[in-house]
Amino acid sequence: MAVGSALRFLWPFGRREEPEEEGYFPLTATVVPHRDAHSGRGRPDFPTFRASALDRPLDRRRDERREITRARFALATFFTPTQPVADRSSFAGRLGVLARLISSIESQRSHVVLYGERGIGKTSLLHVLTDVARESSYIVSYATCGANANFSDVFRAVLEDVPLLFHRGVAPNAGEAESGGNLADRLPTGSFGPGELADLCADITGTRVLIILDEYDRVSDSAFRQQVAELIKNLSDRSARVQLVIAGVASNLQELIGYAPSIRRNVIGLPMPRLEESEVQEMIALGETASGVRFDPDLTHMIHLLALGSPYFARLLCHHSALEALDQGRLTVDAGHLRRALDQAILEIEGRMPPRAVIEMRKFVGGRYDPLVAALGEASRSADGWFSGQAVVDLLPGAHITAAQVEQELGELTGQLGLESETQDGDCRFRFTDDTLPVYLWLMIGRLRLDSGTLEDALATV
Repeated sequence: MAVGSALRFLWPFGRREEPEEEGYFPLTATVVPHRDAHSGRGRPDFPTFRASALDRPLDRRRDERREITRARFALATFFTPTQPVADRSSFAGRLGVLARLISSIESQRSHVVLYGERGIGKTSLLHVLTDVARESSYIVSYATCGANANFSDVFRAVLEDVPLLFHRGVAPNAGEAESGGNLADRLPTGSFGPGELADLCADITGTRVLIILDEYDRVSDSAFRQQVAELIKNLSDRSARVQLVIAGVASNLQELIGYAPSIRRNVIGLPMPRLEESEVQEMIALGETASGVRFDPDLTHMIHLLALGSPYFARLLCHHSALEALDQGRLTVDAGHLRRALDQAILEIEGRMPPRAVIEMRKFVGGRYDPLVAALGEASRSADGWFSGQAVVDLLPGAHITAAQVEQELGELTGQLGLESETQDGDCRFRFTDDTLPVYLWLMIGRLRLDSGTLEDALATV
């Protein structure tokens, strides 16, 4: 995505004849009731569930078109914003990253560290990797790390997924193998270290094991990270048929696993990039094929710009837009539905923000700060959220402003915008204290931009 394109799309356009009060944002918060609610209880517009807990349609309206019902169920699978993708049939884009990940594991026998910003699709990629690896007879153990992760507890649970049958010292017809024993049975009853674990893993034969440690950035115990680094080194030295795939929020490999020179040759760092527009198109195409819903061709570009390369926000906007169309009994999604989808997305984000923060943020939208807010929204989309004054200037094409002026302006607005600042190597940089805030501001600006004119006019400015 070209930076300039995104900003030109969000730039002030269709200026108001009479300037409104600064900070005013004309967003109407309304709830659209389900149109297929119970008809036999006297409240035809009362919201209710459309399906039972068994995922079966309740068919409370005889006149509802069957294709609308089918579309609703398909959308729950293909445009699910709150859950990672678990099925390759709904996995859009990222095939190049998946291919590199598989090649690193299969061809180079390497351990892999997958890193990137929050909500960029790392967990979805790992779920698909798990599916593909198991299809190729790999044993995959998936663990989600927490702040208080304990080495012995985590890896004992991991080895419970490896049948004892694959230990070279156990005969296939041995009682412990036939009774369903697992490799964890060979671990000490108490705590153990990387060396003991690697010795046991070195005895695995007849299969290959992938250990996936997701959300590794949440681990706060430096001792745990050091033990994992030692495990990687020991597994590599022993040519064990066990490989680790570590994933978490970070801007580089070292930030996630720490400074560990001894394992640099044993680990491949794989950055997770933002979605390209072609991948958003693929996501939409998969959803269209599965549901029968059709998106206006121009909407792909708009959704791509608004999502800022985030699979989460792309799916969220697709989901809400499609449901808006279905609520109107239509199978075609247009710009009006996208506007309503933005309303819903903004309201959802506001529900996760303190009321005071909502009031303060709204003051910066719909007035002279619009260009700055749009630039801040994109500049803050780094893996760690930090950005410099120069990064903001680079996102303000044609603006006669210096990095020093931006830094001064942001310094004065730190409290109102919820920013923190620090000086690193003599350079000042900023970060939102809540990573929800820049996305919220970006979507607010985008909503105003869409509301300023027709879809064709908005696209003409990109």
